[in-house]
Parts: sequence; C-alpha cells; structure tokens
Amino acid sequence: MTPSTPERGALILAGGRGERFWPWSTPERPKQLLPLATGGRTLLAATFARATRIVPAANVVVMTALPLVEACRRECPGAIVVGEPVGRNTAPAIAAAASFFPEGTAFAVLPSDHTIGDEAAFEADMKRAFDIATREPLLVTFGIRPAQPETNFGYLKRGARLGERYFRVAQFTEKPDLARATAWVASGEYLWNSGMFVWGKRTFRDALEAGRPAIAEALAGLSFRAGEERAFEAALVERFAPVESVSVDYAVLEAAPNVVMIEAAFDWDDLGSWGAWARRQPRDARGNVTWGDAVPVDCDDCVVVGDGTPAAPLGLSDMVVVATPNGTLVCRRQDTEQVRRVTEAVRARGGKS
Repeated sequence: MTPSTPERGALILAGGRGERFWPWSTPERPKQLLPLATGGRTLLAATFARATRIVPAANVVVMTALPLVEACRRECPGAIVVGEPVGRNTAPAIAAAASFFPEGTAFAVLPSDHTIGDEAAFEADMKRAFDIATREPLLVTFGIRPAQPETNFGYLKRGARLGERYFRVAQFTEKPDLARATAWVASGEYLWNSGMFVWGKRTFRDALEAGRPAIAEALAGLSFRAGEERAFEAALVERFAPVESVSVDYAVLEAAPNVVMIEAAFDWDDLGSWGAWARRQPRDARGNVTWGDAVPVDCDDCVVVGDGTPAAPLGLSDMVVVATPNGTLVCRRQDTEQVRRVTEAVRARGGKS
C-alpha cells in the first residue's frame, strides 16, 4: 500500500452471478460487468471510481471469481485483483482479502453492483466512517432511508442516537414480506441495509473470531502484496473449499455488540433486477426504457434491450423484452424479481445461463 495513506483501503466484492439479468448476464459476464451504470459504464467500473475518491487505486482490492480476474482487472486499472477458487459468500471473502491490508488499516467493503448518484455525499459519508473506525473499535455500516416498502432488501433497526445521522444498530433483519416491510417503513425506525461497511482490520478480525471462529482459523496467517496475487490464489485453493459459505451479516454483524450505522446522505439502489435498473434510466415519450438495438413499436412503459441482436416488440405494455445471442427474455415488469426462475429452468434443460 502507498505510504501516503497507509491507514485506509477498500475491498470491492465482485463475485456475484447476477442471475436476475439473464440473458444479458452470464457466468462469463455477470451483472457487475454489464453496462448498467450511468453513462454506459459497468457497475464494477463505477464502484471502482467511487472507491478511488477515498483511497488510491493501489489500496483497492477486488475479490472476484477466478475466471473473471482479467475482466475485472480491465475495469479497475491499478487495483489488486484476486480470484476465489470457489464462491463462499461474503464473510470468507472479506476475511481472505483483509490479509492484503497491513495491521492498523481501516478498510471499506463495497459490493460491486450498487448504484449511487451523489458521489460527493458518498465520499463525505465514507470519510466520516473512516474517522470513526480509525478512532474506535466499531463496525460501521450505512443505512438507507427507505423510499418505499421493499421486500428485496434487508433492514437495519436504529438503536440509540450517537450523533447527527449516527446510531447504534439495534437489529439486523432479513428480507421481509410486504406487510412487514410496510410496517417497518411507516415506523421510521428501520433503514435499508446497504451492505457497505468500514472497519479496522483488527476490529473485523476480532468480530469474526467471536462469531465464526472456524472461518477465522481456516484463513489465519494469509498475507500477500501487490504482485503476489497468483501465489495468494494458490493458497486459497487449499483453504477456501472447506470453509462455511455464509454472509458477513449472519456470521459477524447480527451478533456483534459494536455495530453502528450512519444514515446515508447519498442516494442508493441495489440493482437486483430489470425493474430496479429501469427505475433509474431515461424514458422515451411513451415511458419505454431502451438499450442497444431496441425498437419498441406502439409500446408503453416497456424495458427493451437488444445486445447483439435486435429487440423489436409490437403493441406491448409494462413488459420486459431482452434479446441477446444467449437467449431471449419476455416477462411482465412486475415479474422481473422472478427471473432467476428462468435461469434455473434454462440450466435444467442444459442451456446456457
């Protein structure tokens, strides 16, 4: 890491498959590598650009799947890119990648598939989180003020107020049903769980040892520097496969007593579906969102994507039509959260998903 800011780093988690964006997303080109961000950038490139607002590129680690290392390196010039031999969810990925950061470092954890418009507000909140995590042994996360009841996000319940937009976290909750999400939003006590964190390396390691000692033990003693990525990946081959696959929320944060939350000043969305992506895109005069070789004819409020082949729906309303060489998707906009069922069906028939 560079001597100018040895106390700060960032980890970008880029191992997701993005199955709800089929057929545009594939195992070789998952959601984070699609041009879903503002200006046609990939989500990963946009995340990397935000990370380098707070730390130098050389202090950024990108953790991805082994087959995606080269593609991620192209999107994140100057970063350290390493590949997992097998997916084991966020807790083991963070624990392994943390070995890059020297003792005494605080580092941010950033998923690669989020969209944030107000990057100045993001930078300010991140700097505040780093100040907190550097000063005290706290696990800092970011809560997002809900725009509407949402069943596809986890929630954080606010605890005691510690400062302006700054609270203890009283409870982590899993994705609720609509009735519960509606009640939580109405109460004003719950915020969306952004899945972004800032903490000291030692603070995280202590919390992992308390919550999942087997993971901490399995990955203890790992270390690497720039230029040693391939040796590090080889070491992971032996250690990663037997490790429990578990999220950092469940393994560490739900039980840790030292979790705090900054209520984010920046806008945020988790682009988990075609519908979520379309919410942030420009529309034509009839409310259609289009990308690529897309020609909606007499359509209203549709999402139409043509990548490598034309997509030309006729006379449709509130539909999603995606045409690629990998396949074609047609569904109602209200059903976009269920697209994973399509990928499972295609896979079961031996198709490419």
